[in-house]
This record gives sequence, C-alpha cells and structure tokens, in this order.
Amino acid sequence: MSDTSKKKHTQPAPVWRRLAAIMYDSFLVLAIMFLVGFINLGIQMKVHGAEELKAITESGQSIGGPFFYAALFLSIFSFFAFFWSRRGQTLGMQAWHIKIVDREGGYISIGQCLIRTLTAIPALLLCGLGVFWSLWDREHLSWQDRFSRSRTLYIPKP
Repeated sequence: MSDTSKKKHTQPAPVWRRLAAIMYDSFLVLAIMFLVGFINLGIQMKVHGAEELKAITESGQSIGGPFFYAALFLSIFSFFAFFWSRRGQTLGMQAWHIKIVDREGGYISIGQCLIRTLTAIPALLLCGLGVFWSLWDREHLSWQDRFSRSRTLYIPKP
C-alpha cells in the first residue's frame, strides 16, 4: 500500500461527519432512554400503585431516583461500548464512514469506552466544544479522543 493510499485510510474524521454521526446515534440513544423510562414507570406502578404514583407526579416529585439514573447511564454506556469495542463503529458512525480506533489502530477497550462516554458529557453539553476542539488540535483529536487515547478516523468507501 502506498503512503498516499495509507494516509487516505487513516485521516482524521472531519467535524461535520462526527456531528452527523452524533445526531444519528442520538435518535438511537433517545429510544433506549424511552425504553428504560417505560421500564422504570412499570416498576414504579408495581411499587406504588397507580393512584399513589399519580399523586407523586402531580406534586412535582420525580419518579426517577439514583437507580433509574444509574440504569440510564449503564444502558447508554452499554450501547456505545458494545459497538466501539467490537466494531469501532456505532450505527451512526457506519452511516457516516467514521471509526474509533486505539493508538495502534485496533478496537478500543471497555475502559476506553467508559472514558469516551464520560468525556462526551461535558464535551457535548458545552455546545459541542469537545468535538470542535479537533479543529484546533494539532492531531485533530476531540476531547473524547484525547482522554481515551483513541482516534476518530474517516473511512472512505472502498
């Protein structure tokens, strides 16, 4: 493989592709969150009964709690970890031809997946600053890339 061809297959993913994949995957994550929410609602109905649950929600109290939020996080993390550690790509990343790799070009570990997931929270909540960071980073790494010791690459169509 020539240096030009090799470089073409290892170039950093452009920000617009990263954002497009994030948007695509956000719909899948939203569906997961709804599923976890419905399961929580069913559990709360069993525990409290319909009338008491109605009174709780009408008073403005949350039916969430630490177990619900932990289940939400674990569900979202599991979604990303499953795809990143096995294929390097979520469904959105497949659609936009980008891939997460470790520094040697292989799949990332579960630990790296956890760091990426945790880093994505502030990276996205700060108006995407952590993703846009790759525009100024000399290696074109986002916060998630840098902290998890991974890279987001553009994989052109064969």
